[in-house]
Amino acid sequence: MSSEKTLVIDYLWDLLAEEGQGRRVVDRDDVVKAITHCNAQFGLKLSIGNPANFMKDVVRSDNASDHWPPRLTSMRIGARQRPSGRRVFEFVDFAEGQTEPFPNRYMPDSSLPVLPIEAVSLSLAKRSLGRKDESWLVQVAVELRLIQTHLATHSEQSVEEVSHLQTGVKLGTSEIDSLFLAHLREQGGTLKKALVTCEAKQEGQRILDHQIVEQIVAASRSVRLAGLDISLIIPLAIKAMEGGRIYIAEFAPWTLEMSDLPEDQLPDVVMASEALYNLVPPVPGIGHKNLKRTRKNLQAPLNDS
Repeated sequence: MSSEKTLVIDYLWDLLAEEGQGRRVVDRDDVVKAITHCNAQFGLKLSIGNPANFMKDVVRSDNASDHWPPRLTSMRIGARQRPSGRRVFEFVDFAEGQTEPFPNRYMPDSSLPVLPIEAVSLSLAKRSLGRKDESWLVQVAVELRLIQTHLATHSEQSVEEVSHLQTGVKLGTSEIDSLFLAHLREQGGTLKKALVTCEAKQEGQRILDHQIVEQIVAASRSVRLAGLDISLIIPLAIKAMEGGRIYIAEFAPWTLEMSDLPEDQLPDVVMASEALYNLVPPVPGIGHKNLKRTRKNLQAPLNDS
């Protein structure tokens, strides 16, 4: 199903083409001009108040391709967000083998086994306050040591220790939902440190390549500024799934030197491992609607007894 923004994006392609300069990066002024035109031309009611976030709602959903102009899809033209300065997004050509504008690359398929993981250590009081948002998803993953479990059982890295550092880390134009420190055992027996970035997505939201890359670059810069002795950055993404499950995708590690490359030379993220975990018992807010609470339950003290 298309949206009002579909018409604006279609017009933006023509707006840039009229310049005759081959420009594909759309800036905030372009977005304001296109929205103003389409509101008048088609009777839309889109706001021009926040052009920087114009593409956010378009690209983040699992069905993002449905909102893209069919004409551009037939031309094999997609887009990627380009937050920085006055940039908003960039029109890009489909990659080889790509069949839709926004492929949902990081999703469990039917062949991926479902692994049980206990949730009984998460207190009843906390579960009663479960909600559908990224901060709750991260809190559940941290308290159940889900990141540690995945790195210990699925990662190709020789992980000796993983500790949680911080949640909601804002670094310039990027925000990392959760940050961990890992100690890896090298072949000679010595330990080296790796920073683990974690992006959290709710059910129905896509794991976005460009967000992962932006977080790697931002984390690398913060490491340099803090003077931390970090050798690698290991990116992860977690996603709430239907039925009380959590999907984890681990990507190949980056060196700090890789993150120093110019923006147009930064490599793509590469999947290194994935797993689907089933919370036992189910946790409200993780692939489940919040349980209805009676007035009696709301008045009951929040304790574990």
